[in-house]
Amino acid sequence: MSKSQRTLADGLYDRLVYDDELPTIQELIASGRASTSEPTGIARRELIINEISARLPELLDEVISPIEGKAAQARAELQFVADLLRKAREDARSTTHIRPVAEPSRLLRAIHAPNNPPPYPETGLRRPWLFTSARTDPSLLSELRAELSAVDRVDILVSFITWSGVRKLLDVLKQVTALDANGKPKTAFRILTTTYIGATEVRAVEALARLPGVELRISLDGRRTRLHAKAWLFHRNTGFGTAFVGSANLSESALVGGIEWTIKIAQAGDPTLYAAASAHFETLWNDVEFQSYDPDDETQRATLESALKNQKGIGKTAEANQEVIAIHTWFELRPKAYQSEMLNALAAERRHGRTRNLVVAATGTGKTVVAAFDYARLTKEEGSPPRLLFIAHRIQILKQALATFRQVLRDPAFGDLMDGENEPRAYEHLFATINTVHARSLVERVGVNFWRVVIVDEAHHLPAQSFDKFIQQVKPHFLIGLTATPERADGQSLSKYFDARPDGTPAVSLRLWDALDQQLLAPFEYYATADDTDLTSVDWNRGEEGKQLDVILSGNDFRKRIVVEAIDRYVSDLGALKAIAFCVSVQHAATMADWFNKSGLPAVSLTGASNALERESAIKALRTGKIKIICSCDLFNEGVDVPELNTLLFLRPTQSPVVFQQQLGRGLRLSEGKDSCLVLDFVGQYSQEFRFDILLRTITGQTREQLRQSVENGFSLLPAGCHIQFDKVARERVLSSLKSSLNLNVVRLRREISAWAALKGGASIQLSDFLRDTGLELEDVYRGSRCWSGYKRDVGLPTPPLGPREDELQKRIQSVLHVNDSALLKTWTTVLSTGSVDSQSEYRIQMLAYQLLNNHNELIGPQEFVHMMSRHPALQDELLELFTILEEQTSVPYQPLPDAAPHWPLSLHARYERREILAAVGHTTSRARPLFFEGCLPLQDVKTELLFVTLDKSEGFSERVQYHDYAISPLLFHWQTQNRAGVDNVTGRRYIESNSNGWKFQLFVRENPECAYVALGPVVLENYEGDRPISITWRLKCEMPAELFRKLTVIRG
Repeated sequence: MSKSQRTLADGLYDRLVYDDELPTIQELIASGRASTSEPTGIARRELIINEISARLPELLDEVISPIEGKAAQARAELQFVADLLRKAREDARSTTHIRPVAEPSRLLRAIHAPNNPPPYPETGLRRPWLFTSARTDPSLLSELRAELSAVDRVDILVSFITWSGVRKLLDVLKQVTALDANGKPKTAFRILTTTYIGATEVRAVEALARLPGVELRISLDGRRTRLHAKAWLFHRNTGFGTAFVGSANLSESALVGGIEWTIKIAQAGDPTLYAAASAHFETLWNDVEFQSYDPDDETQRATLESALKNQKGIGKTAEANQEVIAIHTWFELRPKAYQSEMLNALAAERRHGRTRNLVVAATGTGKTVVAAFDYARLTKEEGSPPRLLFIAHRIQILKQALATFRQVLRDPAFGDLMDGENEPRAYEHLFATINTVHARSLVERVGVNFWRVVIVDEAHHLPAQSFDKFIQQVKPHFLIGLTATPERADGQSLSKYFDARPDGTPAVSLRLWDALDQQLLAPFEYYATADDTDLTSVDWNRGEEGKQLDVILSGNDFRKRIVVEAIDRYVSDLGALKAIAFCVSVQHAATMADWFNKSGLPAVSLTGASNALERESAIKALRTGKIKIICSCDLFNEGVDVPELNTLLFLRPTQSPVVFQQQLGRGLRLSEGKDSCLVLDFVGQYSQEFRFDILLRTITGQTREQLRQSVENGFSLLPAGCHIQFDKVARERVLSSLKSSLNLNVVRLRREISAWAALKGGASIQLSDFLRDTGLELEDVYRGSRCWSGYKRDVGLPTPPLGPREDELQKRIQSVLHVNDSALLKTWTTVLSTGSVDSQSEYRIQMLAYQLLNNHNELIGPQEFVHMMSRHPALQDELLELFTILEEQTSVPYQPLPDAAPHWPLSLHARYERREILAAVGHTTSRARPLFFEGCLPLQDVKTELLFVTLDKSEGFSERVQYHDYAISPLLFHWQTQNRAGVDNVTGRRYIESNSNGWKFQLFVRENPECAYVALGPVVLENYEGDRPISITWRLKCEMPAELFRKLTVIRG
């Protein structure tokens, strides 16, 4: 090893390579001992600036070393920097004006009232500082008091507020909020807090809320334990803001008594971190879960006192807290974001004519609340409450459901109960047990069409005789089924009762990560351990799967030993172990229970054949600790519901994402003293066709590529408290499977299509059927510029003849996969089917033409394009089939873009690529197709500017989190202009004077360069700050849907 190599220590680096070390590093790369990469543009600039900053002190030392006298040294330093900047400006031929520093140098500290300089923070306003309660540190309290003395706006975010903390600051707070001659305080405050664990004190809240210029908002949701952030943001119009982020609440122990760590961020020193803190606060401030508190409103005070009282002493059990799972305001309930998404999905299904809907969500996540909000929406749409029948098998469920409906509808007299002990006043809005409905022959008495809405709770009971008889009789317009377990132990399907989506899935499913983000479920810790079980011969998702697995697993003692070893390795306290082992068969459950008992882990087997007494006895023994493990076969679907479970053993390999999630869901119920659920999975040797991506996407929500990166580098974006980890061999196997699914190459896909077509016999070969039967996605078929008709032709399936531009056009079909504008898809279908273009369709056909024809030099009109497509019958048929699939999938209701020119065929909240938008607004036509790649397009003829915003503009993580452009709330969007826009030039004034100059703005936003833009519609100026660039907050005229806001905000969950 050479001397130069020895100077490079092993370890991690993040700097540019120096010229003199390049040969050494190249040698290390060749020997596999060094890793380098090409920096992105932003990273390269940052690194170069760092290099200059690191070298300047040394250069300045050399400049002043021969000079005597401080004044002369200061002049020399300033002259050196001025010469350096002037030379750089000349070399770059820049016209940018550089302001020279005055001589002699003076430090500007404050502009203030005559002879009244404010206190200056000891830690300054330019550099970061870590407060650790160390003996030599300035106290956090004294620094906060100094910061408060001279600041324009203050934002405070704390989990709780106590009087002991407030009184330490009350004098300075009163001073800076005192009203001036114009009736305005010097400093404005925004304060966010919660009712978490009941620690907040009403007296402290009221003391703050009564101060002039203070707005205080509070979350009444005691479940929102995820708000643990503590931050103080001091905004100054001078540009020298600061942010204190750490562990300090507004309490005495946090400010003066405890050992708290707090980091101070300076806007001047780290504008990116400061912007990040500001962006996150701004988004939380606009979260509807935080309610403005009025200290003079007795109702609000009583509600706050009640919420705080309820939270004191309440554990993490869903049963202990009977609050409805929704957003609690002072006067009403509102759906949470994930519930709004479920409601939007229900509405979308009904727009497609599917009115018998199954809603699937884990126990304790608020399915009944969603049904109540859905009913409230129907009531609003139809003008009066439609007739309703809510069915369940237990009176306790009905009582809770009735209470929920009354709260959501704000009608304490709504509805009637009916069971053996309750007689209803009327049947119009009835909550009844299934047994009572049958005993009283209710359907026969009132008629099968009496109720417009029928809701069946625990809908997995429908195949049971009593439920099945009822559901076959009654004929409502809307049928809603609620269940946590859509797959039954007896294998009977719920599909005959409900309208499935085109891909065969239920109408609405609550995503697991949504429930985890909301802390409605206990977080999971998932560990995957490799075993050598050969599963390559298993026919997954076919009738023989269970028998094949039983033969392989039941007698496999080696695997049993691995399972016990994993329990010893990962379970922290075997004495507290309460586990379910999911097995493949009755025999497998029995042999596993026997093995656990022999290994010192008391266990029993429990299956669908076990009677009620056996089940109750086993569950009681598990709860009391008499046994540690229940080995279950299929019983996880229904019958076993033990919130205390803290460990799950996945001993039954499955390719079904529904089964996988149901198994996981059994361990995620909240329970007193339960912090998380340990999940132990065992990864055998699978065939190449096994799809780990389907299972892992179920519990993470990540794409295949994101999964590959997560398995390779660690899962960094899971909900709080969750963890996924693979041992080395399991990681390699799962990675291999993920790479295989990502690289679903042409040969493999041809083989899939050929085998599937053979199973179909002489039946029609449809793309939608292929996707549903194989679990593949449209992107799989169209990856690599391939197409469906091309694959069919490759495997010898009947296909129309080739057209003259087939090769070129088939590569572009993938460019329309994003389309979710139903009107656009219907127009494309109609025109390609009939060959006729009229004035109503010409803009839409122009959009399709330029989306498929990629060469910007090619000009073509709508009718000419339709004629060209008719010469490509295979591709035309494929497009028609594809448009049908896309139209069936869309959940976006058609709504003409508000405030747009009447001929623009764009729909609010639909997705479009830039080419489509330019054709839609007439910027590109059959006569001209100008190139356009800028972020803003002013259209002078309609005095409307199109704003194209890409949130993720970069490649690396440090640059991925951008705080220039983001959704603050469903109605507010933060946007930063281009650098050239200033408050004193035409471009900048077009924005900041838009409330009076007649200009309108349409906002189009995409998450990253691979996504299509979403049409967010017209925006108006809310406020602005800064100059070159200007930071603007736009107010949207139309609220963005919850699922869209989730993608565009900086807040997770």
